Amino acid sequence: MLQSNQLFEMQSALEHYNKHRTTLKMTTGSLELDSLIDAIQEGMFYLFYGNNSVVLDAIVYKLLVSCVLPVKEKHGFESMGVFFNNVNYYDYSRKTFTSVNPEKIGVAAKCFGIEPKIVFKNLYILTAYNENYQVSVAEQVTKLIESNKDIKLLVVHNITKFFKDSTGGKKLETANLLKQTIGMICKVCGKNKVALICTADSNSASKGSIPKPTGGLYLKHTANVIIHIKEHSSTSTIPSFKAILLKHQYVKTPKSATLYIRKTGGMMLLD
Repeated sequence: MLQSNQLFEMQSALEHYNKHRTTLKMTTGSLELDSLIDAIQEGMFYLFYGNNSVVLDAIVYKLLVSCVLPVKEKHGFESMGVFFNNVNYYDYSRKTFTSVNPEKIGVAAKCFGIEPKIVFKNLYILTAYNENYQVSVAEQVTKLIESNKDIKLLVVHNITKFFKDSTGGKKLETANLLKQTIGMICKVCGKNKVALICTADSNSASKGSIPKPTGGLYLKHTANVIIHIKEHSSTSTIPSFKAILLKHQYVKTPKSATLYIRKTGGMMLLD
């Protein structure tokens, strides 16, 4: 039988404070978003979801570059990152069968004032083209993080892609594979203090209410921080989006911020 002191480790307020004080935080590339979620903290799981791929892409490309930025001067992690993208095989021709656009990473790097080659050297890219391969890639990511302690960020883009596209009896199987994928990456990121960021689709909802993320309750309960992003205004020359903070360990009531994206170097980036 376990003794009480084996069930949990007691921690004083001072110990908790010192631990939190030394925890690294990384900028998202947006002052408004940083203020809303208190930046990106190592070891935490962030879920950004919504049905506008433009703004989610814009956030992702900024985050991939932020990871490489110096800690003191640029508020980065000064470390390596992993980009795990999920794309449907049937949505892409072989000519466009790529997981990430290097040109977009280059543009994002220049916006931060860092040489693109430095970002490329510190970024691993893996792609899943169906729900079964998604689990296999998650296993590869787990081994990669376990073997490389310089990795401090894992971005999983479109994590609910295959669940959203599945129909009929395959829905349950895809949901179980998604749960398996999330379980693996959460465990390895928590163990190694790697910041985990996932983007996902949202379910439909009645007018005036906030939709839930696609993928079931497991994804919603597992994430430490959840942000829903929806289009705020499409009439302006500068598109704006409303980011609503729905879950955070230090915030009990929903908060929101307005995000803007601008066309820079032929692509849309978080302003």
